[in-house]
Amino acid sequence: MPAQDFAGRPVADLVKAFTSGKVAARDIVEGLLERCKRAEPFNPIATLDADGARAAADALDARKKRGTGFGALAAVPVSAKDLILTKGLRTAFASLTMKDNVPTVDASAIGQWKAADAVLFAKTTTPEFGHKVLTDSRLHGITRNPWSRDHTSGGSSGGAAVSVALGLGPIAMSTDGAGSGRIPAACCGVYGLKATLGRVPHEVPPDQFGQLTYLGVMARHPADLGAGFASMSRGHRDDPWTLAIGREPFAWPQDTGEHPIAGKRITVIRRMTGGYLDPDTEARLDAAIAFLDKQGARIKEMDGREIDWKLDVARIILRANQIERFGDILKNRRGDLDPSFAKTLDEGDAVDVVMLRRALVDRTTAYKSVQRLFDDCDLLLTPTVATPAPLATQDQFAPLVVDGKPIGDLRAAWYTYTIPFNMTGHPAISIPYGRSKAGLPIGLQFVAPWYAEAHLIKLAEAFDAETHASAEFPPGFAAGF
Repeated sequence: MPAQDFAGRPVADLVKAFTSGKVAARDIVEGLLERCKRAEPFNPIATLDADGARAAADALDARKKRGTGFGALAAVPVSAKDLILTKGLRTAFASLTMKDNVPTVDASAIGQWKAADAVLFAKTTTPEFGHKVLTDSRLHGITRNPWSRDHTSGGSSGGAAVSVALGLGPIAMSTDGAGSGRIPAACCGVYGLKATLGRVPHEVPPDQFGQLTYLGVMARHPADLGAGFASMSRGHRDDPWTLAIGREPFAWPQDTGEHPIAGKRITVIRRMTGGYLDPDTEARLDAAIAFLDKQGARIKEMDGREIDWKLDVARIILRANQIERFGDILKNRRGDLDPSFAKTLDEGDAVDVVMLRRALVDRTTAYKSVQRLFDDCDLLLTPTVATPAPLATQDQFAPLVVDGKPIGDLRAAWYTYTIPFNMTGHPAISIPYGRSKAGLPIGLQFVAPWYAEAHLIKLAEAFDAETHASAEFPPGFAAGF
């Protein structure tokens, strides 16, 4: 008898099915593992922990028989990007230099998910040390788009996005350093949320005060973003940003008492720097504007060139941190590194003290510029990326080519929209909003003031009620019920 497939069910439904006694945790896991086999051609999984997932499920079923209480993610299968520490489960950072690394501790966010009784079943693919917005590595190979295997999943949380899109668990933990969660969410047609700086503990990176990287959640259902964040947002003593807002976790469900769209002032930015915007993407942006207008939003547009987004600041800070963290690996094991990561570290090696000092000041300038935008608006709306997913063979350092014409490198021409908000700390979400003529997903980004994650999730729910994106599966991967 084939295992029952629960793919497509939201977190709340899975928890209720388990805690009510209608479904065993082991049954949920077995159905998931069968689906993982079908997903192998897309390569979203870096390390599958089938035995560990079965053991965790069996432990939950044993507790159920004893009548004990359960956490908010009881029996929910979850995955975590291969950059996030997981106790007893390989965390290789997609690197040959770390291929045998098995942490002895969990990252705080992972520990919180486990404490909420989630079942961790896999680590998802990423480029080496998450260094680029495409997902391929010498250790794990290429991760492919679930809607077209010829195209990239985006990155660096590509495996997380593909897993959610194919129904391998309702939520996946991602990281986002310059858009690394929102970009693959847009490429793969799922929801991806980067929270406010300090909302979720990320205590592992060595430079805590200069943090640009966030732990995030991808989900098929918008409400599941809230469920995931609520179960990973308790502060940690080693992350000073989480201490700055106190130890109260994000609460979900949350009633803001307001309609997420009606009466909201929304500023639309079509182009950050005046560059190329794909016609299909722009058409979906126009459709979203029409939807928002119909829902009672107050919309205005601004030219992105009016703002100096300081796009190179994030690159300088990231590269400086990377060469400090990985310089010894570059020196001693360069031949084991992906060439694109070695080149990235070479960029870091070229950052001098004057460049870094100026970048740190410019980060504050960028923050203040975005803060001023919210003086007369409640939300910013942009495309998530300028075009649907490039080919899976796209080189990180090569120009992006559209209709035979190079339009610039990826940073300058493709993902300009996501970079600023890693510097400024503002929460941002990528919402799936239709597909291109070629059938590739298109994502739109909304940005909100600090700590307005609940508003973004409610907004996503309003969009999902219109599009039913949460019900859409790639060909061959229909919902399991």
